[in-house]
Amino acid sequence: MKWFSIVLLCWGMTSGAFASSSSTAQCPSGNFADFVKVFASEPETQKAFIASPLKHIHVIADGKIPKVVERSLGSISADELKVLLPENAAKLGLTIETKVPDRVVVRDEAGHFLKIFVFKHGDCWTLSRVEDWAIDAVMEEITQSEKLTPGEMELKKGVIFDRLVNKASPESGIYLYAAALDSYLEGARKGSAQAAFAAAGISLSGQAPRLENSRIVALLIQASEQVPDAGLTLADFYCDEGEYDESHGCINPRESIATLERAARLGSTNALIRLGEVYEAGALVAADLPRAMACYRKIQKTDPNTATALVERLAARGVVSDNSIQCFEAGSF
Repeated sequence: MKWFSIVLLCWGMTSGAFASSSSTAQCPSGNFADFVKVFASEPETQKAFIASPLKHIHVIADGKIPKVVERSLGSISADELKVLLPENAAKLGLTIETKVPDRVVVRDEAGHFLKIFVFKHGDCWTLSRVEDWAIDAVMEEITQSEKLTPGEMELKKGVIFDRLVNKASPESGIYLYAAALDSYLEGARKGSAQAAFAAAGISLSGQAPRLENSRIVALLIQASEQVPDAGLTLADFYCDEGEYDESHGCINPRESIATLERAARLGSTNALIRLGEVYEAGALVAADLPRAMACYRKIQKTDPNTATALVERLAARGVVSDNSIQCFEAGSF
């Protein structure tokens, strides 16, 4: 039995997979970042500090639906740990983030690669879970019978990353949001207006990393050419630059109202309502109740119930409809 055990041990060490070890090997460092450096570079340390069983998470296609699968593994391929080495990650265009106290995130900036290595701390750190959130293969299977326009694949991919957040821990979810943003941005680069709108939206939501203001404006301008309601978001951004809690006047009222008008002309009922409210309240320009009435009356073609309530509200204030006044004749704007 003794020799049989030795043979099994030797086979495990040379099979290209790291089985967990109950070794009493000395902990390389009491500092997590330093521990990770040693763990990434020394196979013997990896063998000594991998839990058994090891939890492994990945995404598969279940028909047309992405499904998160969790397995318990007795070993892990040595190749799966190679991305922890900075030089290997760099060759693949990946970045490594060591997040204290217990995880290492390896990802690209295009939504193609995302692995999270989670460690458990006792006397030392032990790799206890590997999360593989790459979904390119899943997307190919889900969309194989669909005819997609440029950027639409990336848009769908971003939506799936967004939904997968519900299947992840809060610590991992933030990277899924980042992957969603990266996917939307890639879709926008390929010409998708919807992807551009989604990229701006998830960035402004605070869930994904915040893009620079100039980039958000560019995305919303791209989106508003085909998505009328994106113009409403752009008009708001010209006023508050995404700082919703700040109590200040509109930063750029001229661009804001001009953008509202463009969005309304493109068919956004919401922009038309906002335009009427602007003229009614005198928020961005001097109050102009007859023009507000003209805007509200224009809504009657698309949303008669809302229009009736708005028109009656102004009528109660003594405002009379004047067919000679048009909503879109916005003075100098």
